[in-house]
Amino acid sequence: MQVNKSHIWYASSMRPYAKNEPWFYDAKDQPELVAIENHWPDLKNELHNFIKNKDDKFLSTKALYDKIDIHNGWSALIFKFWGLNISNEFKKECPKTMQYLNKIPGLVSLSFSKLAPKAALAEHVGDTNAILRCHLGIEIPAQLPDCGIKVNGEEKNWEEGKWLIFNDAYLHGTWNNTDNRRIILIIDVIRPEFIRKKNIVCAFILTRHVSYLYHRIKLVERMPAFIKTMLFAFFLGAIYLLRPVYNLFK
Repeated sequence: MQVNKSHIWYASSMRPYAKNEPWFYDAKDQPELVAIENHWPDLKNELHNFIKNKDDKFLSTKALYDKIDIHNGWSALIFKFWGLNISNEFKKECPKTMQYLNKIPGLVSLSFSKLAPKAALAEHVGDTNAILRCHLGIEIPAQLPDCGIKVNGEEKNWEEGKWLIFNDAYLHGTWNNTDNRRIILIIDVIRPEFIRKKNIVCAFILTRHVSYLYHRIKLVERMPAFIKTMLFAFFLGAIYLLRPVYNLFK
């Protein structure tokens, strides 16, 4: 894949993103993803049956993304989050699909996303430019202009069994103006040039999400800035060291 060499950018750094990189990518440049598209007929029933059995398990992720307007219509099933194994359900119940996903270098996140009828996900930026966010169409009710995604001002639509890949650091949002739901499989993949920094990237983002929670504590909010920095560094080191150990038992 041809990408511009750059430094890792984090949204929490408060530095403006340089916006000198592509915002959409071609799945054809990712052979492991192409393999999933090529075997979609074999994987389709497995994924559809899994969603059918877990339809009532989708949860609002407002607790993690409280600064994003989800219009009460966006929910998810999360199995892997920034390198942290949340659940083995997908691995156990979708072995064919998992066989192909396991071949993807740098895969750090895995989830399903549901967008209800007449719902939208307001435009927002992701945590970092260190990943490629990859959407696989599962249930796609319509194409543009009724259902789609806009990244850096450019609109595209999903297709069943096809990947849509974009740079999560750019402003992006989604909508579904149809009478049926939209469901996609989402994976995050560390960009090749940042693959050696995968563990610290995951630890940093996980620590940032932990900080969203502890900053709600009034006592923490009243702490001096240097104490907050030390608290962040403590969690960063702990997560960096303990995440691989935790995953051994999942």
